[in-house]
Amino acid sequence: DSQECNREVQMKFKVIITGLVLLLSLNAFQLAMAASAATKTMAGILINLNHYPSDSEKQTLKKLISDGSTTNAEKTIATAMINLQHAATAADKKKLKEIMNDDAVPDATRTVAEIVNNLNHTPSAADKEKLKKITG
Repeated sequence: DSQECNREVQMKFKVIITGLVLLLSLNAFQLAMAASAATKTMAGILINLNHYPSDSEKQTLKKLISDGSTTNAEKTIATAMINLQHAATAADKKKLKEIMNDDAVPDATRTVAEIVNNLNHTPSAADKEKLKKITG
């Protein structure tokens, strides 16, 4: 029957679409769950960033750098954020690109590194959405 075949195709299509929706939802959830406290803190600072971090935000970043649980990649990103003057310095961009290309670094941390690397005064609207997902 062509009707039976049609229903079967429709069911398969619905299952595939449902699977894709679940997969995308899980991906956003994993991005938030995979983010460490340090990465979430940096993402939170970046969401409201205007040219460079405030003095209190710089103090928060310095605390992250001195915290033993902060990874080397996160310390590098925090340092780059402290050094921001509308954009990351050339030296910091080089280090950020290494983080962005390191598959051993969690996705959320690589995303924050990419946003700092590409920063021009403030994060883009798309970057702010990514940061919101990271902060959960």
